[in-house]
Amino acid sequence: MKVLLYSHFYYPEVGAASTRMQYFVKSLKAAGHDVKVVTPLPNYPSNKTYAGFENINRPITKDEVTYLPIYSSENHSIYKRLYSYINYFFVSLKFVLFNNYKPDLIISSSPPLFTPFAAMIAAKVKGAKFILDVRDIWPDIGIELGLLNKKIYIWGLRLIEKMIMKGASFITVTAEADKENLVSKKVDEKKIFVLYNGADTKLFKASYNSTRDKIKNSFNLPDNKQIVLFVGSFNDGMNDIRNLGKALANFDTKSNNCHFVFAGDGSNRKEFFSELNGSTDYTYLGLLELDELSKLLSVADLNLVPRKMNKKNIGGNIPVKCFESWASEIPVLISAEKNSEIAKIFEQCNAGILIEPNDAESFRSSLEKILKENNLKEMGRRGRELVEKYYDRNKQSDKLTEIISKLNNHKSNS
Repeated sequence: MKVLLYSHFYYPEVGAASTRMQYFVKSLKAAGHDVKVVTPLPNYPSNKTYAGFENINRPITKDEVTYLPIYSSENHSIYKRLYSYINYFFVSLKFVLFNNYKPDLIISSSPPLFTPFAAMIAAKVKGAKFILDVRDIWPDIGIELGLLNKKIYIWGLRLIEKMIMKGASFITVTAEADKENLVSKKVDEKKIFVLYNGADTKLFKASYNSTRDKIKNSFNLPDNKQIVLFVGSFNDGMNDIRNLGKALANFDTKSNNCHFVFAGDGSNRKEFFSELNGSTDYTYLGLLELDELSKLLSVADLNLVPRKMNKKNIGGNIPVKCFESWASEIPVLISAEKNSEIAKIFEQCNAGILIEPNDAESFRSSLEKILKENNLKEMGRRGRELVEKYYDRNKQSDKLTEIISKLNNHKSNS
């Protein structure tokens, strides 16, 4: 089957969205499908075009991936981002519709909503089936976080959401709570499938002895201190960067025998490090590709996952970094609601500490507490066992090919 993956994020970009799409492509190709990808020139999360892609004003193709030039701005306001999303909607739709390639199936992931909206239109024109992948529930999350407040924008995004839900043959989501959210909006439950992100257990695993020492040296990390990570986006979103900065400012790394390592980028990065004000012992590594990230996690002792409060049912919001940390046999300190889906997963393995969100002081005291625990390794091993059993990314991604088989059966029976 000819499959077009229509994405706003893809390699060499880093992050949960790009990784999910890469594993989809890997599974589809392994199943014998002919896969092509269309995506913008890489610029996430800094909105700066990646090295090697600068000053390109026409589509370029590398292997099965076609990169399209679009508008991007280092101004991270929600409205600048919306303009960028709309720009990709038109640029990508023009490219796909006036291209001789005729796919049998188009798969697209949201957010942003404009990308699957374009994919749905392309599927109708090209006579292809359309599968929608929902990583986060928009516009619900944008409204909840206060990023969207103008009624006209909310109305427009709600309309697009409704159209793409209706236009999709099947819908994949990353959590059971996402499925519940969509069902509450009258989306047919029978066409919704849960594909957790999970972690690649072959890639993410703990390092020991001389290998561990070698990796630590490659990152210039101290040998005799506990390595505490924050890995992810510094943008306004689900990561509670501001409270993390408050929690870590003037943190006594000496008495707690720890060294912080930060990896990622985004609009609030400078503000975050300004909050630390040189008072905390840390290393900043910038953006890391998946292979380098797996090495870093393999030598860490704890991962920090600060999440914001969700007052409404806006979906699962299960951080990928939890699965990747547990696969690497390290526990996590996470802020999340006690009735959330990640809290329920926590109950299965007890691989870390979970606290209520929006409380910098509680995050700080919990960090001090867990660093004094003598069972971090045992917590990490329990996490590894859970991921191996339920949340291996390769197994989750392979379920997409099973869904496509259902699509084929549905097509032949209709």
